[in-house]
Amino acid sequence: TPSTGRLYDSIACLCVPVILVDDLQLPFPRTRPLPPSSYGVRYPEADFLADPLGAARRILEGAAGPPGARNWRGLQRLLLPARRALAYRHAHSDVATLVLREAWAGCLQERRSTARPVSQVAKC
Repeated sequence: TPSTGRLYDSIACLCVPVILVDDLQLPFPRTRPLPPSSYGVRYPEADFLADPLGAARRILEGAAGPPGARNWRGLQRLLLPARRALAYRHAHSDVATLVLREAWAGCLQERRSTARPVSQVAKC
């Protein structure tokens, strides 16, 4: 979707995304390889709509960020794992592995699936 495309672009550039939509589905929802704080700052949509200027002030002052990253440099450091995981062109990208794991997890959730858990599959 356009919103996730912009999210990926901002992470690739190490620009800290501010996510104001409560129902935005983060990448790889079944396997969740990264903590939500790896994708930027989330701020409750209702709180933002109630007081946009106050919310913007709290976000810019760092009061809305995840614990341990109250400044923008700290938030950028938290983006590094997501950048590596999501960027196809990154030298050590994990995106192919993560996509396959997500697909596998989807197969395991299907009721008629005959897929075995990863721990029961022989490795190449």
